[in-house]
Amino acid sequence: MARERMPYDSLSRTAKFYRDKPAADEKHKKTSLAAAKKPARKKKNAETRAYRRANGLEGKGGPDVHHTSNGKLKIMSASKNRRIG
Repeated sequence: MARERMPYDSLSRTAKFYRDKPAADEKHKKTSLAAAKKPARKKKNAETRAYRRANGLEGKGGPDVHHTSNGKLKIMSASKNRRIG
């Protein structure tokens, strides 16, 4: 069973955009799905999932795992990870 839709007033600006423009929403879902299927993206997700599992974070929410510029993984708060890009 699908969950109920959030009231329009409580949506973010981006969510309102996609709710108002169903064609744009479909295009966004299609491109996001294509990006998620790329082998490089799957490999990166597998690496972070394994790191979270090894550090007891998998399935518990909490901090993000960040790929550093030298290729190592590091635990970091979600807000700091978003700032990095």
